[in-house]
Amino acid sequence: MVRKALGRGLEALIPTAVDREVPMAPPSPGGPAALGGEPRQGDIQHVPLTKIVRNPAQPRTQFDPSTIKELADSIRERGVLQPVLLRPSGEGYQLVAGERRFLAAREAGFTTIPAIVRPLTDRESLLIALIENIQRENLNPIDEARAYYRLATEYGLQHDEIGARVGKDRSTVSNIIRFNNLPESVQALLESGRISGGHARALLGLGEAKSQVDLASAAASHGWSVRELEDRVKRSGPARAARPRRAPKRAFSGELLAIEDELMRVVGSKVRITRRRGGMGSILIDYHSEEELERLIGLFRDLNASPR
Repeated sequence: MVRKALGRGLEALIPTAVDREVPMAPPSPGGPAALGGEPRQGDIQHVPLTKIVRNPAQPRTQFDPSTIKELADSIRERGVLQPVLLRPSGEGYQLVAGERRFLAAREAGFTTIPAIVRPLTDRESLLIALIENIQRENLNPIDEARAYYRLATEYGLQHDEIGARVGKDRSTVSNIIRFNNLPESVQALLESGRISGGHARALLGLGEAKSQVDLASAAASHGWSVRELEDRVKRSGPARAARPRRAPKRAFSGELLAIEDELMRVVGSKVRITRRRGGMGSILIDYHSEEELERLIGLFRDLNASPR
């Protein structure tokens, strides 16, 4: 499968959409109007809020109402000083970057918002939204993990490519993506801020979902630090390791890690490759529900049925 490169000039779109300040000029009645002339692609236009739909792929799923209210108060006083970034969608536009400004302008009672319109692909749109959220206000770890997972599985980006775009190293991106494999109750604690990304990384060292849930709940209830949780995870490890069945040795070569990444993009689930002596080994695919198992079975059936 050939991976397509990101759109040329993608980096330039973000400062154009996020950092450029403009006054809130009165809009022309009856529709969007460019500042100082006819609308052109890349011009700042005043777009009616009713013509804009939110992006269902927006990485951030939670917005603090108090911060939206504060921004709305500022907009009432000073206007929207930075344009949002939109892309054409049907007879209107879809938000790419600037959702907090959009929500605040609507709360402030505005009917239009200054915007820049660009014809962007789904992949460019997701990446811009992800980068803007990380640069402006950190995403909660689960929103970040889900966004990275989509970039890897749906849009074919390698972990090091994602890291280069968002200013993180490859191993950090890989560890954050693994948060998607934590039990749902642990993800909920992480999403609500009751435990941190550091706690989640420590929990990944446990192989059993029940142990992850128990320790995550205890950490949230008792306010354990990351160091305290790491100590408890270490103490839980020997008992698990003492079982008669020996786990096969994990393969940590760069080549096999790259193969794991590629297989993860194909199947849409976590993949681990293990190696034994004599050239033998295993490929392990994780699933966390009956629905996910059925999806994997259907995927392999489709692959088997494909013409060779």
